[in-house]
Amino acid sequence: MCEDKILDSVETVFNIEYDNCHDAEIVYNSIKPEISFARGERSTSEIELEGNVIVIRIFSKDVVSLRASINSYVRWIKLSNEIIKI
Repeated sequence: MCEDKILDSVETVFNIEYDNCHDAEIVYNSIKPEISFARGERSTSEIELEGNVIVIRIFSKDVVSLRASINSYVRWIKLSNEIIKI
């Protein structure tokens, strides 16, 4: 059976823009520690704060792990945004 691999790796970058630097910094600081726990054999991530924009880069060996990483970041960001509103 031939196991040709279509992709060697896949990566994505997404930006989350906030109305102000304060909210961006709160969310950034709340999800940044997750990178050390999210690091695995199939996916790694980088996060940066650029003013009022959080930049997340995800590098994965396959689409499945990329999707899982994106879903994790979306959940963490959503939770952080809900906490800011309290």
